[in-house]
Amino acid sequence: MRKLILFFILFLGIFTACEHSNNPVVAEAFHQKLFWSEVVDHIPYNTSTEDSLFFIEKYVEEWVLYQTLLAKAKNSLSQNEQNFSSQIAQYKNKLLIDKYLQKTSENSNRFIVSNQELTDFLNKTITEEIPEYRDMVKLNYIKLSNPSKLYKKIKDLFFQEQDRIKALRELELICADTIEYYLDDDHWFYTDFIESELPFSFSNKINTEPHTKFDFVQDGNRYLVLILDKKQQFQNKNRIEDRKMAEALLQQQKRADFLNNLQDSLVKKAISEKNVILYPIPF
Repeated sequence: MRKLILFFILFLGIFTACEHSNNPVVAEAFHQKLFWSEVVDHIPYNTSTEDSLFFIEKYVEEWVLYQTLLAKAKNSLSQNEQNFSSQIAQYKNKLLIDKYLQKTSENSNRFIVSNQELTDFLNKTITEEIPEYRDMVKLNYIKLSNPSKLYKKIKDLFFQEQDRIKALRELELICADTIEYYLDDDHWFYTDFIESELPFSFSNKINTEPHTKFDFVQDGNRYLVLILDKKQQFQNKNRIEDRKMAEALLQQQKRADFLNNLQDSLVKKAISEKNVILYPIPF
């Protein structure tokens, strides 16, 4: 396939020069056309020539595969099996809800952490004996209600090892603003900060290998935790880095609390205005 794509790109260059077309067709599959402008629009800015060539190959290859599978699916499934109207409606409604919650919580001024809040938080993590070394981890976590209808799908994506970037993007879409989560792979946290926010002790688990998975239930919530990396840092407590980490965690908690309170208040208001009516459940 790679050789075929490379040959095609070379052919395209000759074709473009001969035809003087501003937007030639790059590929055709099952009566669908992929135009050069569509491919170019998806090439990342400032990409080298070599990387651009690789990206074009990959993009065309994935487009051809997508069209081939789509055509096969349409020919193989009955009209009834192809009817996704209810799922599409549910997905659209979820996107609307997520967009509303995102817009409502985008004002960062709502989640400013005061100096007193920072001090109180840091005081909770400071022991009388300041450690010479402190454990640090990179981790992802998701906090769900228990039980949750999304649990199985979220768990499969969260612990997926292949194509992790794609899985994280899908997770962010599913979790949106209705679930508490942290999916950043680049940030280091002191374990004592994490322990103050999550019902999770690293005392025994810090010796586990990176990419260790944890799935546990506590206080009516289910937690999925993935340890990405670990290290020990020579560090006294209550430095500037501590305050930055603490502020990030507290802002996230404030945002989660704000969204929970918003949703509760909206439901209560809807009930009081009789836009929502709850009937006795028959047994």
